[in-house]
Amino acid sequence: MRPIELRVKGLNSFIEEQKIDFNKLTERGFFGIFGPTGSGKSTILDGITLALYGQVSRKSSNYINTNCDSLNVSFKFQISGIEKKIYVVSREFKRDNKTGNPRTSKAKIIDKTNEIEEVLADKAQKVTEKCEEIIGLGLEDFTRTVVLPQGKFSEFLKLEGKSRREMLERLFNLQKYGNILSVKLSREISKEKTESNLITGELKGYDEISSEKLNLKNEELECARNQLSNANNELKEIEKKYKSSEEIWNLQFELNSYKEKEKVLNYKSSEIEEDKIKLKLAEAALKVNPYVLAYENTLNEGNETQKEKERLEINFKKLKVEKENSEKKLLEITEKKDKEIPELKLREQKINDVIEEKNKLDVLDKEIEEISSKVQVLREKYKKEKNNSLIIEDSIKNTTINIKELEEKFESLKIDDELKAKIQDGLLITEKYNLFKKSISNNKNKLTNINKEIENLKVNFYELQKIYKVKSNSLNKNKDELENLIKYCPGNQEDLLILQKNLTNCNEKWEKFNQYSDEIKKSKLLTEELEELLKKDKDKKSSIDNELLDLKEKYKKCEIENLAFKIRMNLKNGEACPVCGSLEHGTKSKSKLIDDGIVNQLNNKINDYEINLKVLEQDITIYNTKINSEEEKITEKNLQIENLGEEFKNVVPKDLENQFNRLKKDLENYNSKKEMLENTLIQLKEENHKLENDSERISTLIKEKETQVNVINEELAIDIEELNNTKGKLNIIIRETNVSDFNKKSEEIVNIEKEREILSKKIKEFRINLETLIKEKDKLQENLNLITEEGTDARTSLNEKNKNREEKIKIIKDKLEKEFNLIDDSNNIDENKLFMLLDSIKKEIECIEKEFKSIHELKDIICIKYENCNEKFISIVAKENQIIKRCEIEKENLNKNLKSENFESIEEVKANIIGFNDIEILKAKIEKYKEDLSKIKGAIENSVKKLNNREVTEQQWIIIQNSVKEKKLEFESLNEMKIKLEEECKFIDNKLKELKDLLIKKEKIDHKLALLDDLDKLFKGKKFVEFVAITQLKYISMEASKKLKEITNGTYGLEVDENGKFIIRDYKNGGAERDASTLSGGETFLTSLALALALSSQIQLKGTAPLELFFLDEGFGTLDDNLLEVVMGSLEKLHNDKLKIGIISHVESIKNRVPVKLILTPAESGKGGSKVKIERS
Repeated sequence: MRPIELRVKGLNSFIEEQKIDFNKLTERGFFGIFGPTGSGKSTILDGITLALYGQVSRKSSNYINTNCDSLNVSFKFQISGIEKKIYVVSREFKRDNKTGNPRTSKAKIIDKTNEIEEVLADKAQKVTEKCEEIIGLGLEDFTRTVVLPQGKFSEFLKLEGKSRREMLERLFNLQKYGNILSVKLSREISKEKTESNLITGELKGYDEISSEKLNLKNEELECARNQLSNANNELKEIEKKYKSSEEIWNLQFELNSYKEKEKVLNYKSSEIEEDKIKLKLAEAALKVNPYVLAYENTLNEGNETQKEKERLEINFKKLKVEKENSEKKLLEITEKKDKEIPELKLREQKINDVIEEKNKLDVLDKEIEEISSKVQVLREKYKKEKNNSLIIEDSIKNTTINIKELEEKFESLKIDDELKAKIQDGLLITEKYNLFKKSISNNKNKLTNINKEIENLKVNFYELQKIYKVKSNSLNKNKDELENLIKYCPGNQEDLLILQKNLTNCNEKWEKFNQYSDEIKKSKLLTEELEELLKKDKDKKSSIDNELLDLKEKYKKCEIENLAFKIRMNLKNGEACPVCGSLEHGTKSKSKLIDDGIVNQLNNKINDYEINLKVLEQDITIYNTKINSEEEKITEKNLQIENLGEEFKNVVPKDLENQFNRLKKDLENYNSKKEMLENTLIQLKEENHKLENDSERISTLIKEKETQVNVINEELAIDIEELNNTKGKLNIIIRETNVSDFNKKSEEIVNIEKEREILSKKIKEFRINLETLIKEKDKLQENLNLITEEGTDARTSLNEKNKNREEKIKIIKDKLEKEFNLIDDSNNIDENKLFMLLDSIKKEIECIEKEFKSIHELKDIICIKYENCNEKFISIVAKENQIIKRCEIEKENLNKNLKSENFESIEEVKANIIGFNDIEILKAKIEKYKEDLSKIKGAIENSVKKLNNREVTEQQWIIIQNSVKEKKLEFESLNEMKIKLEEECKFIDNKLKELKDLLIKKEKIDHKLALLDDLDKLFKGKKFVEFVAITQLKYISMEASKKLKEITNGTYGLEVDENGKFIIRDYKNGGAERDASTLSGGETFLTSLALALALSSQIQLKGTAPLELFFLDEGFGTLDDNLLEVVMGSLEKLHNDKLKIGIISHVESIKNRVPVKLILTPAESGKGGSKVKIERS
């Protein structure tokens, strides 16, 4: 890190902002900071640490200047590595109102490498972390290796034990191999052990899970699936039969409902006929009704027109008289208006002119009054301001005296900065001492509490072990009961299903047997009835056949007789007979003609007999078909009975049902008891598992608590050691400062500082007040000058206004005439009379104009009314003639339509009129009736066709429904069993997979724990860290030894022993070994300087850039002249382009040896804070 620029304001003795340009200061590589005690030399280093780390190296908390409310610090620096980086870090601190301590109000770090500002952090903590990341060192290590302020120079050389090891860890960035790694390792071991215990506990929950149990459950599942498949097939057969029966049953129900609807529709037929007649009359009335309405409307319109004509005639006469009167009045008012209004307007204008002049005069009077008042006010104000000026002059004298007295008192209360720093250190060490005492007390209390907790946990552990033993006995007893129950199992679900199946089959066969037997009986009875009817029809047919044969013979004889008679009657003697060919014929009297009536009667009888015969033949055919059908049905049913077999007749269904119910009840009891025992078993296992986990947890807790006891004991030993060290440091500071109570002394200093701060604020207030008084005095003098000028202007304006007033009064007198009588002897105008006169003139003009306007408007209105009335009268006469003609035409049309629709009068038409909606409703009702009747008949016919002589009785339908229900219940029961078994198989399978994963996980954790245990042994006690640190330290001691020999001309050397402790080699005494504690002040300074230089040259920032700065803030006063010469010569040789060395001192001889100097001038009362300037030799 190479410093570029530091700016400080309000820090310790710095009040105004001071800028330190390190580019100029370090241009020759070696520089110094010089000034008297209290001038702020060490404050320069405080500014750097305050900017980078937010705190000063001396741990002071009272570093804001008492005259300032805030502190500002800004530090610009460069990091030189592969790539150069420039950063600016700035902070602002303000004093806390409650505690008085500084607190950060603003903080920011910026990367300005490429002149483009990039904010890296803007919060106090984040800025500190970023600085530590960039520089690679915390505050403690920074002050020990880069900036060595007062009290820190030899600390690294003399550190021992834990403190030395911790610093080496930080310096060489070994924390990741020390505390951080140990904590991580401990956490990881604890985490893995907890995980191992949890897995062990989980594994105990898988005792009952095995692949054998899974195979057994799979076999049960396969058996259940087969049973479910068989039950499903049987259910499908029954459902098929059920659907067929359901269809027939629904069709029968539909047919009955359609027949009922048909009866209802037939009952409504007479009502529909009446509606048809009503509809016909209504439609006829609607056709005639428009003619009726037109005729009646025309008659009414004629009457109204006659009345309107009479009314208009009366109104016309009245308007004619009003029109003549209004024209006369308008002529009179027009003459009056033209004569009087011009005279009145002239008088009005004169009055308005006078009022305007009067207003101007009033404004002028008001201005004169205001200016007079203003002159009086200015006189009073001048007198008052003059008195105030004299009072302020006295206040300025008194304030100056007070400031001088307060400044003298402020200087008398000043306390030395070095004493303040030591008191602050003593206060911090006291707080640290109290903290260690408190920590020891807390750790002892913790030990007592943890030991009590361990005892309680052990008692709980033994109690849990007792409960676990009792629960284990109950678990074993429960297992024995379950095994005995399974051993004497009454059967299984499959046996119950077989019994249920046998019972169902037996019941079905008996039902079918009874059904088939009943159907055979019915068919036999029907066959017997049909055979009797067939026999009767056959006998009847035989009788009709015989009678028909006799009738046909008679009819034939009659036809022959009539034909023979006709032939005989036409035969002539000598002609051959067409029948026998004889030429001789007998007498005609031997045969006679049979009456046609008798022949026709015989013919009709034959036709009737033939029709009856056909009917009988059809009936006989039907009977024979039905008999054959019933016989086939009987044969079919007998065959179905044979197919049922004879076995079911040997079984009584009631006995089988009792056997099924008995087994079912036994199985339910068995399953219930088994389930109860299994649940109890699971519950006991879970309770035992929980007890085991609780025991394991308590055991782990006991071990953890015991580990905590060991850790607390170790911390207690460390705290006691630190307490003793802190007590030693505290005694040293008490001796140096001769102060026993640092809190009290700190409060005294704070009170003095507060008093000084109050005095400072008072001085500041008095100075501000003085400045204010001087400004007020100057302002008062300016006011006095302004008042004088303003008074002169006001008097001049007053004279001009009075002159102007006289002129205005003269103008008003000239304009007013004597007859108005409005001006008195004192030239005053009676304003009220003036306005009253103007008002009366305006009212008179307004009254004439208003009267003219109203008469003119009235005349226009009457004329318009008159014209309108005339037009309406002409129009109404024409309209009356049209209505008379139209009435005659419409009457003729009405009579024609009444006649065509068969109505006698208008009243008859009106009686039969109904609304269009009612007509539509009637039409819809009639159409719906027709449609419904047609649909019902079609539905009845369709239902009969669908039934096709099929029938299902109510008893048969109930039996089929019950069969389906039972079969479904059986199927659901089997399906539930199958699902339960599937879930059990899935559960066991998942548990087996989980068990496998847990075993693999357990194996991995055991392996990891073994590795972690080996690592824990390796890193125990930070042996590894110490080994690396001592190795690094040996290289540094070799470099430091070279520098020490160079500085001391080979007198001293520096080595590190096997424990990492520094040994001084004294070559002037034969290379004897000396402990660092035996060195004098000057020797300690030289050795520490050599070691610090070696460290600075070795430690790398972020592994890429070396430290380029080295500050020394003490030690030169302990060196004699010769040794001082040697050290200064060494320092002059050591610096180079990559290392800038700075010293802080008040020794005059050193000042002359340093090429570039930063000179500090201490603060002076009333002149500000410390000042800085750069000088060159």
